[in-house]
Amino acid sequence: MTSIAEQIEAMASQWPGFKVIEHSASEVEWQGVLAPDKREHLVRVRHRIPMVLENISLRDAQPRVQVLRPLLERHPDYEEGPVPHVYPSKVDPSLPYLCLFSPTMREWDINDLIAHTTIFWAAEWLYFYEGWLVTRKWRGGGRHPGPADEEKQLEPRETV
Repeated sequence: MTSIAEQIEAMASQWPGFKVIEHSASEVEWQGVLAPDKREHLVRVRHRIPMVLENISLRDAQPRVQVLRPLLERHPDYEEGPVPHVYPSKVDPSLPYLCLFSPTMREWDINDLIAHTTIFWAAEWLYFYEGWLVTRKWRGGGRHPGPADEEKQLEPRETV
């Protein structure tokens, strides 16, 4: 399993614009700017290593990414819904979690470095989001979270 210290080191090396906001031995939060298509997006990435690794799902261990600024635009009249490929947040509905990969397909693993996976996926998601705003079509592929997925919403845990 990749430690929080290893995650921080990899992020500092590959994504120096992402700053650690808070961290402990088991949790970390970064903020940084991604601009895949010129428009800058301030994003927050949170990652927590579960204290007990038995009986946890990948959903419980995966990094969580939110766009802080500008807020994601909601367009309920668009075919894919108000905002495609996100998990709603009960804590703050204006800050949904980006759906960056399929947990059931095991595209991310607790041994993966966030700097080598999640940040690239977030930039790609933002690129397709910007296209969606213009064309009203999501061209980024993937599967949309359905009602069963929404029951398993990704919620933040206690802050570090």
